[in-house]
Amino acid sequence: TARDIQELLASMGNPMKAAHAQRFFKTGPGEYGEGDIFRGIRVPELRRIAQNWKKVTLDEMLVLLRSDYHEDRFVALCLLVHAFKRGNQYRVYNAYLEHTTFVNNWDLVDTSAHKILGPYLFKRPRAPLYTLARSDNLWERRIAIISTYYFIKRDQYNDTLALSDILAHDREDLIHKACGWMLREVGKRDESVLAEFLDDPTVKLPRTALRYAIERFDQPVRRAYMAERAEKPAEYHVTHWRAYRYIMDAANRLKGEVVETKALRSKELGNDFGAIVFLKLENEQHTGSFKYRGALNKLLSLNEPLRPLVAASTGNHGLAIAQVLKDFGAKGTIYLPVTTEEHKREALSEGVADLVFSGDDGIDAEREARRVAEQERRVFISPYNDWQIIAGQGTVGVELLRQAGSLDYVFVSVGGGGLISGLALVLKNHLPTIKIVGCSPVRSNVMQASVEAGRVVEQHSQPTLSDGTAGQIESDTITLPLCADLVDEWLTATEEEIADAMRRVYHEHGIKIEGAAGVAVACFLGYKKKLTKKRIALIICGGNISDKKFQSVLDQG
Repeated sequence: TARDIQELLASMGNPMKAAHAQRFFKTGPGEYGEGDIFRGIRVPELRRIAQNWKKVTLDEMLVLLRSDYHEDRFVALCLLVHAFKRGNQYRVYNAYLEHTTFVNNWDLVDTSAHKILGPYLFKRPRAPLYTLARSDNLWERRIAIISTYYFIKRDQYNDTLALSDILAHDREDLIHKACGWMLREVGKRDESVLAEFLDDPTVKLPRTALRYAIERFDQPVRRAYMAERAEKPAEYHVTHWRAYRYIMDAANRLKGEVVETKALRSKELGNDFGAIVFLKLENEQHTGSFKYRGALNKLLSLNEPLRPLVAASTGNHGLAIAQVLKDFGAKGTIYLPVTTEEHKREALSEGVADLVFSGDDGIDAEREARRVAEQERRVFISPYNDWQIIAGQGTVGVELLRQAGSLDYVFVSVGGGGLISGLALVLKNHLPTIKIVGCSPVRSNVMQASVEAGRVVEQHSQPTLSDGTAGQIESDTITLPLCADLVDEWLTATEEEIADAMRRVYHEHGIKIEGAAGVAVACFLGYKKKLTKKRIALIICGGNISDKKFQSVLDQG
């Protein structure tokens, strides 16, 4: 039985080899094998065990495949290959596809895919491979291309070439290597087929895939291909992947430290046009907004977390910084524009940070804070122009994926762009077709205007209910190229629309939201006719609004 095999494997474990395997197979946070556990047993020994236990039932094989231990799953896959060869092809094929979650490292894929999926699909339609190639699951995409090894050995190359073209722009280097390996195998059997594929001007392979593919070519030919045909990596795409890693690190760092806020299903907002609408309630977060995530992540990422800090804020970022300073017993100074609302001033004055008021706009406060930080060699924490701040805000997206699953649209209020950048980096990595919609008040939409101009523009903001998104942005902000690349559509809302959205959320759900959160809801309400039967999330970014101001909004309705 599976239990007998597991007991045998447990008795053979070697802690030193297990530790080495965990490093070799990249099991750390954010790495491709994150969370995998090893016993520390060599592959030849695993194959010998599989050979000796070939007669276990398919059900027992699947029990073994669902084990937490990597070696157990490796043996299970070897047993499935044996079972497939013995004639249980249909059952094994279906069982394999139903358990791809457990075929979750490159060696597990490479020892099984071309021995089960390849032969099963050889004389059948191969559409399942193309479905796998478009999966959000890294290992299913690798299964797709590795399965074609069976076809290559039988001189059928078309699927390998087609799948390599589909997967050429995959975000994972492991997929580039797999494509390159399979293309090299094509070239070993028919070099002219590979050369014709590589010479096609519409084919663009990343450098890793191309290098693997042409390994058997003569050196001058290899050099020519690398110089002329290798696709140059796009700077921002590289940056995006690095930033995604930062967000995954932040998710691990903040686990248990931040509130996992609810994604509330709003039937009231979605039912009248057949959509499924979620409200991601960041007003439930510590200090009443998403800003706490970025502030805490930044502090935890510092080499010297107790070093004096300097920050600038129109309110919510300052509240978050003040709370983090209090939690850690650290010291800091927060610069605010003189226009900061009275209730936010009062809330900030209760913290441990020193408050300094400078300028009429958030950007004025930021400039002064940066100047002081540089002069006094203190750490400046930007509300948005910082990778660790963006990473912290991006954890909203990590939670949203877990809570809402697949989504078609996300509506996000935009000020400096930290929240929408972090969200988009996560969501587009897992849901490539999702549409990210940036939302701003008509009276202050500087990021939208900057994206349209291709540079940061100066814009005089008028008073708006969405004070949390109002104001200028820094001229060198890293969020501008991120927003330009990742935001699919920009919308604006009038003050009347923002107020109406705030009232509607309150009357239908009893939730008090601030003006910045109302912007996302307002833009959604103005756009909803285009969203029939879609899955949508609205980011309720905060709930910090004075009772007096909120009552004024209600009274206007």
